[in-house]
Amino acid sequence: MCTSHGHEGFWRFGDRHRKLKLDYFDLYLIHWPVSSKPGKYKFPIEEDDFLPMDYTAVWSELEECKRLGLAKCIGVSNFSCKKLQHILSIATIPPSVNQVEMSPIWQQRKLKELCKSKGIALIAYSVLGSRVAFWGSHKIMESNILKEIAEAKGKTVAQVSMRWAYEGGVSMVVKSFTKKD
Repeated sequence: MCTSHGHEGFWRFGDRHRKLKLDYFDLYLIHWPVSSKPGKYKFPIEEDDFLPMDYTAVWSELEECKRLGLAKCIGVSNFSCKKLQHILSIATIPPSVNQVEMSPIWQQRKLKELCKSKGIALIAYSVLGSRVAFWGSHKIMESNILKEIAEAKGKTVAQVSMRWAYEGGVSMVVKSFTKKD
């Protein structure tokens, strides 16, 4: 997977493609629906470094990657319903996926329904929580309700959380911070 952080990201696409000695990427996506000043890669982005994002230009570049066969699928990440609807309104090729933070504690029901209605695969990240991220917590792994369910089923909280996503028809990217999880 390769990501684009705004319009200038596309221009690095060809270089990444050649350096990795690949014919194509399976998925090329916009990682964040924001833009920052060129050469600024600090995260979180400092307020003075934000720029307005030109969704039309960025999405058309991703569509061009797909048309050229450089990407089999194109998509977005961290897009809310409003931002996803904006992309859909300008797209000639709709996104294949929207990758977002999603868990039994943050279920994203409205976004899940929108993606389902538009044929967009939803990929959940941080389904086990994101305690090391500045915005994250470990509420999922510490949830008494999830602990009770796990105990009743003879499973771990991590297994219950991942099963929740699986049964909801959501793909997931899972990261554990301990062997126990």
